[in-house]
Amino acid sequence: MALGKFRKPGLVWSLTIIMALLLVTANLVLGITLVNNSKKAIKTLIQNRMLDISNTAAAMLDGDVLRSLTAEDADTEEYKKVNDTLAVFQENIDLSYIYCINDNGDGTFSFSVDPTIEDPGVFGEPVAYTDALKKASEGTPSVDNEPYSDSWGHFYSAYSPVFASDGKVAGIVAVDFDADWYEAQISKQTRAVVIAIILSVMLGAVMVFIGTSRLRKALHSITDDLTVLSKDIDTLNLEVNPDYTPEEVKNESADSVQSIGRKVHDVRDSISRYRDNIHSQANSMITALSSDYRGVYYINLDTDEGVCYQEHTHIVRGLHEGDHFPFHQIMTEYANTYVDDDYREEFLRFTDPDTVRKNLANDRIITYRYMIKMDGVESYEMLRIAGVRHPEDRDDHIVHAIGLGFTDVDEETKRTLAQSRALTDALTAAEAANKAKTVFLSSMSHEIRTPMNAIIGLDKIALNDKTISDSTREHLEKIGASADHLLSIINDILDMSRIEAGRMAIRKEVFSLKTLLSQTDAIISSQCKDSNLTWKNELKGECDEYYIGDDMKLRQVLINILGNAVKFTPEGGTVSLTTERIAHYDDLSTFRFTISDTGIGMSEEFLPTIFEAFSQEDFSANSKYGSTGLGMPITKNIVDLMNGEIEVTSKKGEGTTFTVTVTLTDTDKDSLPEEEQVPEKIDEISTAETGEVKLEGRMILIAEDMDVNAEILQMVLSMRDIRSERAENGKVAVEMFASKPDGYYDAILMDMRMPEMNGLEATKAIREMERIDSKTIPIIALTANAFDEDVELSVRAGLNAHLSKPVEPVNLFETLETFIKA
Repeated sequence: MALGKFRKPGLVWSLTIIMALLLVTANLVLGITLVNNSKKAIKTLIQNRMLDISNTAAAMLDGDVLRSLTAEDADTEEYKKVNDTLAVFQENIDLSYIYCINDNGDGTFSFSVDPTIEDPGVFGEPVAYTDALKKASEGTPSVDNEPYSDSWGHFYSAYSPVFASDGKVAGIVAVDFDADWYEAQISKQTRAVVIAIILSVMLGAVMVFIGTSRLRKALHSITDDLTVLSKDIDTLNLEVNPDYTPEEVKNESADSVQSIGRKVHDVRDSISRYRDNIHSQANSMITALSSDYRGVYYINLDTDEGVCYQEHTHIVRGLHEGDHFPFHQIMTEYANTYVDDDYREEFLRFTDPDTVRKNLANDRIITYRYMIKMDGVESYEMLRIAGVRHPEDRDDHIVHAIGLGFTDVDEETKRTLAQSRALTDALTAAEAANKAKTVFLSSMSHEIRTPMNAIIGLDKIALNDKTISDSTREHLEKIGASADHLLSIINDILDMSRIEAGRMAIRKEVFSLKTLLSQTDAIISSQCKDSNLTWKNELKGECDEYYIGDDMKLRQVLINILGNAVKFTPEGGTVSLTTERIAHYDDLSTFRFTISDTGIGMSEEFLPTIFEAFSQEDFSANSKYGSTGLGMPITKNIVDLMNGEIEVTSKKGEGTTFTVTVTLTDTDKDSLPEEEQVPEKIDEISTAETGEVKLEGRMILIAEDMDVNAEILQMVLSMRDIRSERAENGKVAVEMFASKPDGYYDAILMDMRMPEMNGLEATKAIREMERIDSKTIPIIALTANAFDEDVELSVRAGLNAHLSKPVEPVNLFETLETFIKA
């Protein structure tokens, strides 16, 4: 067909008519669909509105009252309340009638309460039966799909059940809507849809008319495009065939399409030759790239058919290039023949078609490394599988074909294994070193605390001597302060060591929160008084007496933060602690502890590093305030172990606020069965349960192998006129206890590390004796071992309490008062 015929006006008008007819037909089909759908939507909307009204009215009625009403109750308060509730809907909502219906139980229904002023339904008068009314009597709100008629008119009705307290239907609320109004609403909406469709058809016809006026311009543009296309094809021919000579077109307007056809035929032949050349180059490139492979294969997973592209270089009687083979069978034979027993099962699983599809669903290449045995020689080989199409290019997202290659990775794998062994050996050595460090720190803790016990003990005894001079007293106080600071450094280092080794654990024990806060108050108030600071301690809201958690760790957190607040707040400042239970759910209570001070504060730049070990904003503060930089990291790790949170805000020169949030388990300690009670801490002191105990004249057995420590203990005990006897080791302590009559000793202070027999063994031996007092005598561990597991071992051996050296005289006396019977 010549291009000139496309420009005849008749064709344009023909196209216009065809397009107009298609538009009208499409709009008619659309209109019919819209009319039907709109009728259904409007009907559903009206029915939902009717049900909303009836459901709301039913929800406002008391089913028990409605069920009890009779015709004689018309003047009662209950009847009027139901009537007035319905009347509100009658007066304020556009409906015909609203009333209550009783189910007579025999398939018939009758009026109950009708607020209609003119011509109401009489109580007990029959009501017209509908399927929707029947469904409502069975408990399902329903609407009539078809109108019904009675003496009051022609209606659609909605029915909602009213339920009594026993869950049964006590009555039904009916809402009547005039059928003419109902159908008028549908007709009105239908007319609106029809008018919209007519307007859209008219608008479409106008748009078609306007569009065809531009068709001629489009046809001229097509002619120009054909000319450009002809030139582009000439260019393409020259690209793929340098010897190509463009054809001279004498009558372009008449013969351009045929001319372009001839040119396309020429370029097709040129492209075919060009493709063959490219394929030859590609095959050469593939051969070069596959030189790293022992064998290369193409696999059709759908048909289980494979094609060998490069035969396996290490298999003499294997597949040859171009051979077709059953994929699953050949892979199974290869696995059974060459793959090592330890890898065979996984090799077969890896090459299973379903597994291949699954693994290649999102990855372009998958690999599996395994060991093979050929001619008695073991070596490592790797199987590489790739989909022939990338995941993003698969229309159905399913892998149908793959490329598979075998690669020699023996040298690389052996090198990696050697490196892995070296890393494993290094890890083992590191773990051994870490264990040795823990053992060393535990041992050093004992060895350092033993002379520290002597230093601190003798210092306190010397301070009790009223005859010493003021200068000597000042020197002794400085010695005591330095010893306490050294002890705190030892404790911090031990805590950090346990945290790094992952050996710090959180215990679950019943403890008194109020006692914990009272003890904290006693410690910090004394420090604030010494530093001339204002101390505020507030417990907001209600809280129980006992909870389950680790009060020792919680106390350590609070005292660490409060101690820093006291340390870094200048004289005249304020330190405060506010405790508040902020949540209570499922036997859990969440507490927020807010610690604030008006101290020197910290800069915003330093705050992100505050919980890092040895982190200090101003290292000159180390000498001024005696800080090690370990307190906050220890605090943060303890809070993390308790599944809590710690936050800090601070401003330089204005002060700092720490917020600690932890969750504790609720408990009523006194109401728990004895077998379910969580044990309290062995060193918890409760003088309220034991009453006042006089220690003067009591006899204490001291099991201590160090002469100086024993001497100090005896001197400390003598400060309260307590008598004592010493055993050089655990064995002597057992013999001395056994040689004395029942009740001779009031308590035993037992060191843990002693020659002949250690403290745990001695305690077990005493507890196993057939004596009246062997099970009841208080045995208190007095040791330089400060780790948590030492406390656990003490409990299991039968000790009553665990005091770490150096021992504070106050703690020692309080513990004795707690466990010695009055």
